[in-house]
Amino acid sequence: MGAAKIYSFFLEAIQGEINIAYNVLGMKDFETARAKVEEATDKAHFNQYEETIRLISEAISHVASSGQWAMQTLKNNGFL
Repeated sequence: MGAAKIYSFFLEAIQGEINIAYNVLGMKDFETARAKVEEATDKAHFNQYEETIRLISEAISHVASSGQWAMQTLKNNGFL
């Protein structure tokens, strides 16, 4: 199994985790992140790694934004 195949499996696993988060929380940022990772997976299949990295970076930004919201909610309710 080559590195590209492992990379594709990794991206698909990330996509699955983002789908779980979206299904639980229903936040648009997770749906956007999922779409970015899906597009990155497609780009990786065509060896367009610079574009893949850019899309993964955008996905991380969307997930981080949602994480910030969750942390603030926990703080506001006295859990942190």
